[in-house]
Amino acid sequence: MKTFEISESNLKNCEKEIETAKKMILGGKIILCGTDTLYGLSTNALDKNAIEKIYSIKERDPNKPISISLGEKKQIENYVYVDETAKKIIEKFMPGPITVILKKKDIIPDILGKDDVGVRIPDNDVIRKIAVVPLTTTSANISGKTAPTSLEEVDQIIKEKVDLIVDTGPCKYKVQSTIVKVIDGKIELIREGKIPFEEILKAVNE
Repeated sequence: MKTFEISESNLKNCEKEIETAKKMILGGKIILCGTDTLYGLSTNALDKNAIEKIYSIKERDPNKPISISLGEKKQIENYVYVDETAKKIIEKFMPGPITVILKKKDIIPDILGKDDVGVRIPDNDVIRKIAVVPLTTTSANISGKTAPTSLEEVDQIIKEKVDLIVDTGPCKYKVQSTIVKVIDGKIELIREGKIPFEEILKAVNE
């Protein structure tokens, strides 16, 4: 199994490796890579066949949605509808350990969610550089098992099923992202993670 060691500090010296990872993503391959919160399984989130491989590797219920990760804030509106409430959250907390569920545009395959999709911009330069297209970054574990915060914690079964491993070192937050749903200006907490929900509500009401 090919493994690249790419940390945020040595990113400039790893242009060749980043380009290889991007090509693999565009080719529908599966990459195991660190983010700011957990190690995730990444592939092209616009490629239904590639996404199906992720569900298979994780043994995940096909009715459970998977969120997408992007490289930059300015890309968000290409894939989802953003209202004023969502804008405030994006401005304040992204890049960072937050996932915002928004009404999706048709470009996003229904396999990721029928009407809406979770959007992230991880606070990790490596995964953001690899995001030549929207990526899946669902946690790299068999469904129901503990989500890994370092490469060492990733189950060997998972490692053997991916096409490339990108070792970015231990994740900086080591805890899952907070998930909020924003539809028609209403904000709902789905899962509290690194960012307290109170903090998000405060930012929205400012």
